[in-house]
Amino acid sequence: MSFVGLAPSLAPPLAKVPLLLAHAMCTYYGLTPSTPMPKPEEQKRYEKPDIVGRTMHLQVALITASKWVCCGLALAEAAVILAQHFPSKISERVLSALLPSNGVSLQLTPSSLAACALGITGGIIRVWCFRTLGRNFTWSMSIQPEHKLGTSGPYAIVRHPSYTAWTVMMLGNFVLLLSKGSYVVEAGWLRRPLGKAVLTAVIGYMSFVTLTLTVNRARLEDGILKEEFGQEWEEWAKKTPYRLIPYIY
Repeated sequence: MSFVGLAPSLAPPLAKVPLLLAHAMCTYYGLTPSTPMPKPEEQKRYEKPDIVGRTMHLQVALITASKWVCCGLALAEAAVILAQHFPSKISERVLSALLPSNGVSLQLTPSSLAACALGITGGIIRVWCFRTLGRNFTWSMSIQPEHKLGTSGPYAIVRHPSYTAWTVMMLGNFVLLLSKGSYVVEAGWLRRPLGKAVLTAVIGYMSFVTLTLTVNRARLEDGILKEEFGQEWEEWAKKTPYRLIPYIY
């Protein structure tokens, strides 16, 4: 169930701790709504929202649960590494609670380094998008009062950078969870029915959301913004012709 077989260590395990903490923090903020849910009257004009939009309250709850799993496992890995390197009574309790078997070595491997880099990068870009759009950034499709078309910052590079960032961030989380040398793999959680069920549910669900956002939601939002802003959107689309990936898509 892991992405790689033998994974060489790049550095002492302690070097992985700050990366895990930064990865968890960026994932947390990247998966946390930056504004309240829009009012019903701000959404009612869209008669055919996508499946995520129609069940947004449920989706927010499921995404929040998935966020806590991803962040919690990254923090657990950091805690185990620290406990292994700094023995104490507290360390013994941490290892007893989090590590079902002895002799587990959590390493900073090429795949885990890449995973943390993806998670951190994706989370930072997501927050950049939140701050660029301010109160106009909502998880539900809506047009706010005095809504302005966002065309600066990351929106000058692609039209839906938050979905690009979401994809990058989630890819980082998936690789971190399933890579050789990670806490999940080395501690054997994928060999346990409950652990396997939880990880399968989280990865399956978040993959579904990612596909919905990048394939369907981006297209729907383009149509809504084009209808709302007309010529302004047309000019922006000419300057920023790509939805998600510069020069590709």
